[in-house]
Amino acid sequence: MWKVLIADDEPKIRHGLHTLVERSGGDLEVVAEAEDGEVAFQKAVEFEPDILLIDVRMPFRSGLELIEGLNKALPGRIVIIVSGHDEFEYAQAAVKLQVFDYVLKPVDATLFKTVLDRAKAELESRREDGKYSAWAREQLDRNIPVLRERFFKDWAMGNLSKTELVEDLAFLRIELGDTATLIAARFAERAGPDVPGADKGRRLALVAMRTVMAEAFPEGGSYVFEDDTETVLALAPGMTPEALIDLAGVIERRATEQVYQVPSIATRVVPYPLDGLCDAYEELCAELADGGNCEAFVVLARNYIDKHYWNPELSLEDAAAELQISPGYLSRLMKRETGFSFVEYLNRARVKKATLLMSDPSAKAFEVAERVGYRSQHYFSRAFKKVTGSSPTDHRRGGQS
Repeated sequence: MWKVLIADDEPKIRHGLHTLVERSGGDLEVVAEAEDGEVAFQKAVEFEPDILLIDVRMPFRSGLELIEGLNKALPGRIVIIVSGHDEFEYAQAAVKLQVFDYVLKPVDATLFKTVLDRAKAELESRREDGKYSAWAREQLDRNIPVLRERFFKDWAMGNLSKTELVEDLAFLRIELGDTATLIAARFAERAGPDVPGADKGRRLALVAMRTVMAEAFPEGGSYVFEDDTETVLALAPGMTPEALIDLAGVIERRATEQVYQVPSIATRVVPYPLDGLCDAYEELCAELADGGNCEAFVVLARNYIDKHYWNPELSLEDAAAELQISPGYLSRLMKRETGFSFVEYLNRARVKKATLLMSDPSAKAFEVAERVGYRSQHYFSRAFKKVTGSSPTDHRRGGQS
């Protein structure tokens, strides 16, 4: 049953409209009548009608003023203006107020029934849409953990565009700040695939790790997911490095207590996760693959530099691609393990080779520069002085600048 309110300052008109509404079908009920705009507003708020039949000219508050107020107080109602005035400005104002229809007095019964039938059809359509929306929301709420799991996995592995990221974050109701924390944990293989029960044991260990990760954050807010390599990850709001170290310790201790083996854990603070999550994930996977020992990567990078220092195109990206890790991760490892950035270490390696070549008095400076990977003799001289404290010429003279 749809509820109807009639607002008109003429009793005969209200009575006539009431009769027409009753004759239009049994699914409409007039729940209130009002003789002026103020009373109409109060009764509308009280009875919350679905359809409102409103005259334009009424005391205290005009029909247009009433409609404007109802749009704020009771949005989404069907409003039909029933007026004896055919002025263009009224019709124009009605359009702006999103009025459903505009019926002129004297009211034609057949035309009026057609308008009411359209109004009822619109309400039925809205109700069905509402049912579907409620069902869709219920299905989304039920499946949102699975959808989020898939989303985070695709995001970390670089399978989503920037537009898809933004849209999916909104759709899945995921909120992240400008800085996030990414934690990855992995257990070593305890038994080969042919050992009975090995798959079940690994699965149980991963389930336990997921629970530990989810419960480790003091106020929740973490999103736990798993990739294709049986690595469990948690994305959470940004934390200080000290807090992150403490949290990693808690996760390691609790996981060890439950699974009876020590997991490898790696962590990253991720500024601007929309842009940096994929790189952070790649770095963590590389670190875990090395068992948490980063020295091997640095050794391989240094060997790569020693073999390719002569190439003027040699870059951090080349070395990272060779090692199959991200450039950012390699850069941080080099700085941490050697005290020098990749470029600084490369320059030192080139200058070291240059000093050996310069022991030959016949070797020209520009030739040495080219042989160790510098296209510009000027840049070679600058790099040489920065590393050794003297220019190539002064170095040949005995190191006096």
